[in-house]
Amino acid sequence: PFTFYGNTYTNCVISSNNYITFDLTKANQYSPWVIANPIPNPGSDPENSIMAPWQDIHPGIGGSITYGIHGVAPHRVFIARWDGVPMYSCSSTLFSSYIYLYETTNAIETHVLDKSLCSWNNGASIHGLVDATSTNYTIVNDPIQNQPRNYPLQWTAYNDAWQFNPSGSSSYTTIQIP
Repeated sequence: PFTFYGNTYTNCVISSNNYITFDLTKANQYSPWVIANPIPNPGSDPENSIMAPWQDIHPGIGGSITYGIHGVAPHRVFIARWDGVPMYSCSSTLFSSYIYLYETTNAIETHVLDKSLCSWNNGASIHGLVDATSTNYTIVNDPIQNQPRNYPLQWTAYNDAWQFNPSGSSSYTTIQIP
């Protein structure tokens, strides 16, 4: 079990475009790639999601997306991994990241190993969290540009990690992990 914005889930959907959603109706559905508005964007996918970051990648031509649960209850960790996945339309540029979901504490970690800038989709990517109604959200503040990693900011990251800790049912505190 994992609690996200006050709701407890035991399943999630892993998107081919680098996010997890707890909206199970999205299973086996199209994963949106057009990013033309910042989060929040009520009524538009992705919602109820952890974006690490959400961007257009192309696992159909390379890399891998894997997941697993590690540890022993009540201290298990769910890990989703996008490894060496080509950026869409910049297929020689590979992207890797992880999302960790911690049982009991409900902490979230995002680890971006290598995120280059791709001109496709105007270089758009969004790094953060959003609840099921786009009422509550948390966006990572880029430490280099000192701006939210939200549309339309273009940003890069290497060996970049963030922890999101729940602070009540409607917000998270965010800290950069060295």
